[in-house]
Amino acid sequence: MAEAIAAYGRTAGHVHADETSWQVFEDIDGKDGHRWWLWTFVTGQTTVFVMDTSRSAEVAAGQLGIDREQAALEAGRRLVISSDFHKAYQSLATIDGVDPLWCWAHMRRYFLRAGTAHPELGDWCDAWTERIAVLYRAHHALAATLPGTDAHEDAAGRWQRAFDDIGAHRVLQARDAGKGLLHPAAAKVIATLTSEWDGLARHRELPQLPLDNNPAERALRTPVIGRKNFYGSGAGWAAHLAADVWTVTATAARHGIEPLSLLTGYLDACAHAGGTAPAGAGLDPFLPWTPKGRARRPPASDPRQGPGP
Repeated sequence: MAEAIAAYGRTAGHVHADETSWQVFEDIDGKDGHRWWLWTFVTGQTTVFVMDTSRSAEVAAGQLGIDREQAALEAGRRLVISSDFHKAYQSLATIDGVDPLWCWAHMRRYFLRAGTAHPELGDWCDAWTERIAVLYRAHHALAATLPGTDAHEDAAGRWQRAFDDIGAHRVLQARDAGKGLLHPAAAKVIATLTSEWDGLARHRELPQLPLDNNPAERALRTPVIGRKNFYGSGAGWAAHLAADVWTVTATAARHGIEPLSLLTGYLDACAHAGGTAPAGAGLDPFLPWTPKGRARRPPASDPRQGPGP
């Protein structure tokens, strides 16, 4: 079932991606230490978890259906990836057909950390977090209005002006940093804002998508809480099984389907088939986007998000 969910997730046009460390207490030939990585890929219909020994772009490419050797997506396909600035996503952003959409909440943390570490930067930090807050308010206002209305036109203007204001201050402060007129910690943050500006500014043309990567970060919360309690997995097979179970339960939960009931029904189907897992049409009752799968939803429930673009 997890494999079918992952395959469906690969058809989406927009995905939130993130990863966190995971301990697997099994010695693996050719690998030093026990640190693995738990990845998550959140689309409009699915939440997929992948456990791997690597944090490289190859892992993300595999789940996203990207041919790294050809350095391209399938002809005519485009993929928007919401993420932080990790080098794996930077690498994927160079592939034709992939549009990176960097996380504004992640960028905001850079300003906050600089302000916390250097109290003398308090006013500078407050000014920048307020500019980002203005951007978020404009985003919310735009989403709350109907296209073609005066309110929507006004909100669209606020949205564009928020980007213009951030862009203008970025250029001015980058110039000051080049002249040595900016605090070194502030200059470092402005350098990050400048180097990642294209992916951050791409939100301007995609106001229908979230400004941040919070859906992926929230998806990792349950495994992270588990990690704090039981430290990781004892073996590689257990780690992969955990990722598969989280894929099933998280995808079910976002469609309003009770995960335990779904897993029980799936295991019952396996038992009735003599231990053979359902396949093909036999999987339909367990996949939330199929007619039979939708029948599992409580009458008043709806998915938390609609389909991706």
